[in-house]
Amino acid sequence: MRSFLLGMTISPRIAYRGKFYLGGDPPEDPQDLLSPDGRAKILNKPARIRVRILERRSMVVVAEVQSDARGLWRVDHLADLEYLVLGLDESGNVNAAVQDWVRPAPMEG
Repeated sequence: MRSFLLGMTISPRIAYRGKFYLGGDPPEDPQDLLSPDGRAKILNKPARIRVRILERRSMVVVAEVQSDARGLWRVDHLADLEYLVLGLDESGNVNAAVQDWVRPAPMEG
């Protein structure tokens, strides 16, 4: 999945010390409208956006990545903490999307 990380900066104080990840995963079943879809979207269509992850308590920027054109992105090896995730439209067509109190998922393997 790291191929989706087009540009990334990471705070070494927080990242790379855990076995958790945050990411914009595609739906497991694209035909099922109830299947969770974590892809980055603009006006409900997958899009290339900048994702900024902040550690919730200190507001330190932990990582910044750009999704690919399919809206897929991922940051591995995060600590099991709460995060604030911002989705930023670089073209300026829509306001930023914010997800607060986000917990990362365990990495497989």
